[in-house]
Amino acid sequence: MARSLAHPARACAALGAFAVLSLAAPHAVTAAESADRVAAVAQVGFEDDADGFNAAKVRAGALFDYASELRHAGLALQNTHYSTGGWSTDAPAIIGVYRNQRRDTLEGVRAEGGLVQVNGHTRVVGDATWSHRPRETTGVELILAGDLVGTRQALEEGIAYGLAGASIEQQFGHRFTGVAMAGWQPFTDGNSRALLRARMIWSLLPDQGISAQLRWRQYSSSDADVGGAYFNPDRYRTWDAVLSLRRRVGAWTISGLAGAGQERVDRGSWQSTGVADVRAEGPLSRGMRLAVNAAYSNAASFANSPDYWYGSVNVSLIVPFGH
Repeated sequence: MARSLAHPARACAALGAFAVLSLAAPHAVTAAESADRVAAVAQVGFEDDADGFNAAKVRAGALFDYASELRHAGLALQNTHYSTGGWSTDAPAIIGVYRNQRRDTLEGVRAEGGLVQVNGHTRVVGDATWSHRPRETTGVELILAGDLVGTRQALEEGIAYGLAGASIEQQFGHRFTGVAMAGWQPFTDGNSRALLRARMIWSLLPDQGISAQLRWRQYSSSDADVGGAYFNPDRYRTWDAVLSLRRRVGAWTISGLAGAGQERVDRGSWQSTGVADVRAEGPLSRGMRLAVNAAYSNAASFANSPDYWYGSVNVSLIVPFGH
């Protein structure tokens, strides 16, 4: 869903900076991408969890100067309908999208930003990543992201969060890659979190696109008392071990992962977790492009009831016109 940055003015400036950075990024453009045109874009998504909290999103818009799924800019309207029990609310938004990435390395910018309104509160929304590879074995990313906090009380109060972070990726030989990320997550209710994430990736079967990953994530909160609006421990830690797959099947790219791990809330005991994700993306007839994604996790999120789980499904379609 569209993501909400905690400080509107700063968010707009930051998203603009990402666009400027993209101008300096190198581009690998194929002949098929050189003919700019207009495309329609549509997206639907659904989320559910163990508490029966649902989010259904519909987005539709137009992409201008459309060269490919990696090079375009456009505008979209969307609405997210949240519901649980007999309660519901809507969050309509207007979103600008921009993407300019190399096909071989995915260096460049992928960003979206705009305004969303929920229960009388207007928030700036955005999700932006700038990536660069100074060397073949080294990558860096700057990240801006955020969202409306997905609980009933938080939506009624218009609580949103942002995320500003940076990550570095380093390959070690031909089989191992390490990724580390540090970030800051401010909330509109005055709370904030310091985040650390790390991954070690072992390429088990490179020709088949199969790898093993060991992942760690933790955060600490500045204000443990958020009035019960969302799950917010003083300290949260989780790790998991997963098998992942990424390979091409014809013109389609298929990726996914599955694994298990543990999480710990404050000084409590370690609890088991599981995760699964699958994605397929590729071309259809007449230049159309389809992407389908499904995900599942039972690690704590902004809710953490007993036997908590979370699942989502998203489908997006791009339909070019002209040429």
